[in-house]
Amino acid sequence: MIKKSAVLVSILLLNLVLTACAGSQEFNIVDLREKLGTVTKETTSDIDNAKGTDELDTNINAKRQFRHVVDLKLNSTATLDESKVKQKILDTYDIPDGSGEKSCIIPAQVPAGHVYAYDIEWTQVIREGNVQEGKVQGQGNLLGTYTVIIDLQCQVVGAEVRK
Repeated sequence: MIKKSAVLVSILLLNLVLTACAGSQEFNIVDLREKLGTVTKETTSDIDNAKGTDELDTNINAKRQFRHVVDLKLNSTATLDESKVKQKILDTYDIPDGSGEKSCIIPAQVPAGHVYAYDIEWTQVIREGNVQEGKVQGQGNLLGTYTVIIDLQCQVVGAEVRK
């Protein structure tokens, strides 16, 4: 009976040690490539020069809020804390938190007597990489992959004459 109790206690202690060590596996982030993601279109509010007698030259400051979404896919063998891995990815790209704002300055020239609106495309800028075992890049096993939205690009794709 004592031997069985000792074995059970040993198994429980071993289980506690293994559980405590889970998530403490050393890892590093390996940046691989940049790619463009989802494209979203929007139209600015009207730029009114209907009563003007000269061409209107102005700048439109378009702003867009976005999330620095981290899509993390860890292998089944990885014993990592996902939140720590995601935080290290954000730190790698010097992203202070999960939200961002992009500002886009659009030069607008509206002829006298007209009203224009501008069409803008916002494109996600994404970084892809690997989560790798150990502290030294290129020397550990692959533990997973990730993509993270790090920024937005904007461009004017058209102007619509409203009047």
